Amino acid sequence: MKILDITVPLSPGLPVWPGDPQILLERHRTIGQGSDSNDSHLACSVHAGTHVDAPGHFVENGSTVEQMPLDAQW
Repeated sequence: MKILDITVPLSPGLPVWPGDPQILLERHRTIGQGSDSNDSHLACSVHAGTHVDAPGHFVENGSTVEQMPLDAQW
């Protein structure tokens, strides 16, 4: 099975589904300013960026994404 990565990186300028909130990505800590780590806060809808909608998103009692095989075809 060949898996292709078509991931679009999440960023504040990425288009979102109509009515969903814009992506929020804020840096909270940086090593350059004395922190032990770089740390960010990410807030977004589950529909942000590249994703898969499982049957459970549209069908009552449908399977959820973690129940789907990686080689599922539609």
